[in-house]
Amino acid sequence: MPAPRPTAEQAALAELRSPTCATTTQFFAPHVLEHTGGEPRVHGVLLDGDVHQVHFRPQDEDYFLVVMVRATPDGWEILGARASARARVALSIVSETLSADDITLATGLDPTDAWSVGDEWTRPGFSPSRRTFTRWTLCPEGHHPGEFEDKLTPLLDLTQEAAPRIRALGDACDVNVTVGYCGYAEQMWGVPIGREDLRRLAALGAGLDIDLYAGGPALAEVP
Repeated sequence: MPAPRPTAEQAALAELRSPTCATTTQFFAPHVLEHTGGEPRVHGVLLDGDVHQVHFRPQDEDYFLVVMVRATPDGWEILGARASARARVALSIVSETLSADDITLATGLDPTDAWSVGDEWTRPGFSPSRRTFTRWTLCPEGHHPGEFEDKLTPLLDLTQEAAPRIRALGDACDVNVTVGYCGYAEQMWGVPIGREDLRRLAALGAGLDIDLYAGGPALAEVP
């Protein structure tokens, strides 16, 4: 009986153990990866056409490193490595008068995270206090691997039907699509917004607030 075909994850892990591409050494050699069970932890595998993009995360860094592999009749072809930013894309609604429940009722959407003005707030080393404003957040894709534009579109899909109701909150609330973009300083990508998504963003009556962060060690020297 033939041995089971390796998975994309297994092919990527094998590449890390014995690099065959210069870019694997270039990107991975300067980094210590997060591990699980003695192996580098795979944070996700995304498909781009026929290319499997296997995501790993360096310790104490907020971006991902990616090994790209493609299935062939003879096995997995290693296409190389690159960095990928950790992007968080969310709809944020802030109010000093409305509660989180008020915003949920007005939008017809359930938040992924929320607090209300007046809620008790405890922080290590500080005395308990009360929230001075409401923050209602919808972040369907979270911190999982994925490019900025691939997270913006699902958020706008989710909010499209509610766009008139969200826009109507603009007089009483601060409405923004917030982006936390944590990239690798040696390879930063852009934050492109397609025409249709730009139109839908405008329909929300929302601002766009992008925070950019870059970090990480220099790339390794390769022959």
